[in-house]
Amino acid sequence: MRILIADSDHTFLEAFQSYMWDNGYDTETATNGLECSAILYRFVPDVLVIERELLWGGCDGVLAKMQDEPTLSQIPIVVLIANSNDEYESLSNPNVVAWMQKPFQLRDSLDQITWAVGMYRPEGGLVLKRPERMRSLSQ
Repeated sequence: MRILIADSDHTFLEAFQSYMWDNGYDTETATNGLECSAILYRFVPDVLVIERELLWGGCDGVLAKMQDEPTLSQIPIVVLIANSNDEYESLSNPNVVAWMQKPFQLRDSLDQITWAVGMYRPEGGLVLKRPERMRSLSQ
């Protein structure tokens, strides 16, 4: 599985990427929205894990850009939020299948991301319909 992780916390990114590499996953990282958008064109992931408050272009900007590109518009997305009061439900992108509240245990993230990828069917959209489509992967 190919995973793109976009988060402004460099320490978190290094730890997350290292963990995913150690478990056999091809992983790229981005520290802001502009970098994330550029990486999406050269490294099309199976899933995008993106921080809600990503700097320089932000989560909303990256997701909007993805919807305009046929190759990118089919990628399932997991949104990272800082606390349970973040407005993850306001994300209108249909490919946002789940959210994870930071901090979380890296060992738990592997099954959770795999679940998120399994919830999406490129030919038919999400397996679950609104409002149940959003799932917390941090519990």
